[in-house]
Amino acid sequence: MVDVGANADCKPEFLPQFGALGSLFAQYVYHIENPRVALMNIGEEEEKGNLLCQAAYPLMKASKLFNFVGNIEGRDAFEDSADVIVCDGFTGNVILKLAESFYDVCVKRNIKDPFFDMFNYEQYGGSPILGVNAPVVVGHGISSPEAIKNMVLLSKNMVESALVDKIKLAFQ
Repeated sequence: MVDVGANADCKPEFLPQFGALGSLFAQYVYHIENPRVALMNIGEEEEKGNLLCQAAYPLMKASKLFNFVGNIEGRDAFEDSADVIVCDGFTGNVILKLAESFYDVCVKRNIKDPFFDMFNYEQYGGSPILGVNAPVVVGHGISSPEAIKNMVLLSKNMVESALVDKIKLAFQ
């Protein structure tokens, strides 16, 4: 999901850029061929959404930098509908924190479920900041040693995949 908090207020032209960044990350760090990029919205139809989504949709649809598959609703966010979900940082941060709380509830209730395990922030380490001149990963203030280890591994994967160079090339 791009953005999960770095840009709470966005201009419409930011969202296609997020789509390109997320697509490159998915392709080169997670090795997903031709990642499907969707716009988080309140409906699947093109004309749905707030002013930001309404303005961003045609820009994303017109982009040749990624495989845009249209709008995605919150109910589909955890299905296999898209590889990259694009939204403003405010919306993304709310979704991220909600997902993390699902995991916390499962742990507190001693519920073991692989689906909810994917919401454990420790396995990701942190959130990459894409589009800057070096690999950057931001972690939780409460990061455990496991999370820090995975943050370092994510950074290593970003370096080894030459992600920063590939992003620069895509935006030339």
